[in-house]
Amino acid sequence: MQIMTAKNSYLDNITRPNYEDLFRIALLIRRVEDRIIEVYPDDKVQSPVHLSIGQEAVAVGACAALKPDDWVFSSYRSHAYFIAKGGRLDAMFAELFGKYNGGSKGKAGSMHLTAPEVGLLGSSAVVATTIPHAVGAAYASKLNGDGRVHLIAYGDGATEEGVYHECLNFAALHKLPVLFLCENNGLAIHSPITARQSYSICKHARSFGIAAQHIKDGYDILSVFDGVAPLVEAARRGEGPQLIEIKTCRYKEHVGPNDDFHAGYRSEKDLREWQLKDPLIHDAARISKFQAAIEKEIDVAVEYAEQSPWPGPEELLSDVGGSESANLAKIDTKCFIDLIENPTITYGQALFRVMDQALEKNKKAIIFGQGVDDHRGTFATTLNLHKKFGKDRVFDTPLMEEAMAGIALGCSLNDAYPINTHIRADFILLAANQIINLIAKYRYMFGGRYRLPMLIRAMVGRSWGQGAQHSQSLQSLFSHIPGLTVIMPASSQDILETYPYITEHFDGPVISFEHRLLYDLEFSVDWEKIGKLRMPLMSRRVREGKDVTIVAASIMVLEAQRAASYLFENTGIECEVINLHCVSNPDEKMILDSVRKTGRLIVADTSWASFGVAAEICRLVCELEPNILNAPVVTLGMARAPCPTAKTLEDIFYPNQHDFVDAIARLVTGKVDHRTPLPKEKSMTDVYKRFKGPF
Repeated sequence: MQIMTAKNSYLDNITRPNYEDLFRIALLIRRVEDRIIEVYPDDKVQSPVHLSIGQEAVAVGACAALKPDDWVFSSYRSHAYFIAKGGRLDAMFAELFGKYNGGSKGKAGSMHLTAPEVGLLGSSAVVATTIPHAVGAAYASKLNGDGRVHLIAYGDGATEEGVYHECLNFAALHKLPVLFLCENNGLAIHSPITARQSYSICKHARSFGIAAQHIKDGYDILSVFDGVAPLVEAARRGEGPQLIEIKTCRYKEHVGPNDDFHAGYRSEKDLREWQLKDPLIHDAARISKFQAAIEKEIDVAVEYAEQSPWPGPEELLSDVGGSESANLAKIDTKCFIDLIENPTITYGQALFRVMDQALEKNKKAIIFGQGVDDHRGTFATTLNLHKKFGKDRVFDTPLMEEAMAGIALGCSLNDAYPINTHIRADFILLAANQIINLIAKYRYMFGGRYRLPMLIRAMVGRSWGQGAQHSQSLQSLFSHIPGLTVIMPASSQDILETYPYITEHFDGPVISFEHRLLYDLEFSVDWEKIGKLRMPLMSRRVREGKDVTIVAASIMVLEAQRAASYLFENTGIECEVINLHCVSNPDEKMILDSVRKTGRLIVADTSWASFGVAAEICRLVCELEPNILNAPVVTLGMARAPCPTAKTLEDIFYPNQHDFVDAIARLVTGKVDHRTPLPKEKSMTDVYKRFKGPF
């Protein structure tokens, strides 16, 4: 390989690194992965490995173009970036060996390497998922002016994912300091690029207005540096996102330590042609110069890993989700003081107040989502906040739910506080990949090294013919996932007690399902309790009773209270009502104490009863103290079908007061023919709804 010494014109203001220093790092990566191949058959490595052999020059040349405090986001093929960015080799081997002294306590393995101390953020095993993290971190950098550039490395296959296109668009719209680096080895597992792509990666990027370049000789470290360095500086100067596509070659199989030419999907001849140009094979003098010291360094790292302890059983459940302090949450209530004389406020007004307070209290808080800055302002809960706080902190988004969830993660990593809104809970399904695979798991996968404080608001759209795709209440799905805190505020009191605590004190991701029928309802608020709850994310007992326990969520809390009042007035039956509030963490003691007193339990949820919140409450009671039940549990939820649009069907799809009162009376009396007069309501929307379409 010819070593260039003269600077090209576009590198006049960029100092080239010493080539031998870069060569040594590349050789270290090669020999580290050779050692991984050697020990892999002994089962010392505790996870699948995706090797970078053949691609080392890309990582080394790119990282050399960055400043120490610039951030790198990589894929599951991250060994090279970990080493090139300066991660500890002994910690890397310990992580691969599943040991406690690994970079993530052995919880991450090869596919999820991280080294935040040198600017390598968490890697992901799912294709393209770290791309929005880099974009989100870049948005936060632009917001806080830290001057950091964020590099995201990915393979050519990632460019086929929708989230990649979403991220190019968003980064270009906001002129973010991010560099997209495509390591194009022409393969996605076993599929050649000719069978997958009808576009040019660079031309496609340019269609978004992004400067894009292509490098053919990705085996040449200095060529990579020369291509990357000016793009990094352009991004740093505020010229917006940059993209570079670098041709490279993967020597080994997609995952694993072996050759794979027997599979017949690529030519060994092409590989040999690339290897003829590989300095890590042919530069014998430099290899000889560094080989012995590198082997010793690897030996020390491997020995460290072998001697490191395994994680203890206490680590199984550590680092999951956010942390709720048992201490009194000190919430600033000054912004509510003007409301104390009038103790009534609607659910929607309460949401507006806490959104306003979040932005006021935390200058790094941002609100984004479809419609947050339009004339409706997310049903008036964010109305005109963009005028007060600026459109960089309150902004509408393109139609890109998955990317926005990933961008929220990246913002949170970079010290911003994201509040991501979805005007229908149904739409959050488009973001489920990021929420379930990354946001929920990030703290755990990386051994507790990261916190992801954020709030995701999702509106349950029941009423007025919303049908099967605009009315779903999906709390059970997300409560099922460890690492997520899921709440369902049932009143203005819940909003005012909980949201300030979440945005000011809670260090994990929270999803709040807000029921649309609640928005226009007025609630009396006990201002003396605001900011004084010890555990704001716990359940609440909202009515005392001795005959039956009703555990309910969201608007079903109001339905339970209405049913309880009706029954007490007409029969004297006394219902105890528990507002679950935090459906992902029900208060087991409160529920069991209540059922122990009443002997009867009804669970009412806004979703389907099967496999859901109702099923979970039944499980808790049946597993922990089944003998306290004097009768079988009764559950109330939606009919076992998608939501119909026709009102005649919608009215019987959801349980109404007739159903609620009948269920309680049957349970308490033990009789089907209980002779209790029943309400004549056909639909609770007739009681609650004070609006018509479109939403």
